[in-house]
Amino acid sequence: MNAKRPTVNDVARVAGVSNATVSRVMSRPDRVKVETRDHVIGVMKRLGYRANPAAAELRRGRSRTLLVLVSDITNAFYAEFFKGIEEEARSQGYVLLIGDTSEDADAERAFSDMLLLNQADGLILNTNGFLEGLLPSDADGAYFGPPVVSCGGHKEVELPTVRTDDVLGGRLAAEHLVELGHQDLIQVCGPLHMNGFERRFRGFNEALIDAGIPRQGDRDISGALSVDFGLQAATKLIEAGDLPTAVFAHNDETATGFMHGLVRAGIRVPQDISVIGFDDMPYAAVFCPGLSSVRLPRREWGRLACKRLLSILDDEPDAGGPVIIPPKLIARASTAAPRRSK
Repeated sequence: MNAKRPTVNDVARVAGVSNATVSRVMSRPDRVKVETRDHVIGVMKRLGYRANPAAAELRRGRSRTLLVLVSDITNAFYAEFFKGIEEEARSQGYVLLIGDTSEDADAERAFSDMLLLNQADGLILNTNGFLEGLLPSDADGAYFGPPVVSCGGHKEVELPTVRTDDVLGGRLAAEHLVELGHQDLIQVCGPLHMNGFERRFRGFNEALIDAGIPRQGDRDISGALSVDFGLQAATKLIEAGDLPTAVFAHNDETATGFMHGLVRAGIRVPQDISVIGFDDMPYAAVFCPGLSSVRLPRREWGRLACKRLLSILDDEPDAGGPVIIPPKLIARASTAAPRRSK
């Protein structure tokens, strides 16, 4: 018959310390004096004690699971973002549960219940909705629920945030086109009530104002970004007979649809019109012509978001303000100096 497996109680008794000290040696050794830690570890080895990680996490109320929510899991944009989170989480002994809210109230409620019932330790949120009415905040918008890191910035609730600098991204797109000599520019925008798209829109316009270029905002086109939306935007401009010399599309998917619509109508890119996108998806480099774009470091974004969430879970001091990641302009063949004047 096998001897009884030594327990935390046995280790504490032989070492002459409390059960809490033994648990701390296993979970947070950096918070135990070196002499005490070495002594307890020596007793563990002598008794042949083996920790039960699952039981230890259960006692601490930890699932070692992180919840990551996005609005559309089929969007290829999120692949590198997920990869960055997964690499950081795995290195710290966590697994991911990835969810698609589809901006649906029932789905969002189900995911919020998982957090409130401790089925996940924390949440990385890269959606445009979700929080309102689902997770607790006070009258001033201060959040006091389970650990959450926002990747977009939420107007209604104050949260630890790790996001990209969309204002700078919009500005980079405008400055690139202005440097090429364009003065007649419009935007094909995402929904402007969403924070990221509003920031891109604002950054682009601010750069044009700084350059002394008058804005004609009534020509901008806004909607749900997609290849089809890009095609529709191109058709609308062509039928209006008032093409600008350059267009900034708020993501690469829309930019490629827009370019296809132009080429289908016999309009050349960039000879007749320049097009710049946003995100720098892998296909941007191999599209014909190569698509100029504003690159977001998506894997680094995911890694930093996960790192911040884990630091909150470990009760480490939080810097408080948002972590804002700068984008980078990638110029390719879809943008060139204008060859026609208005």
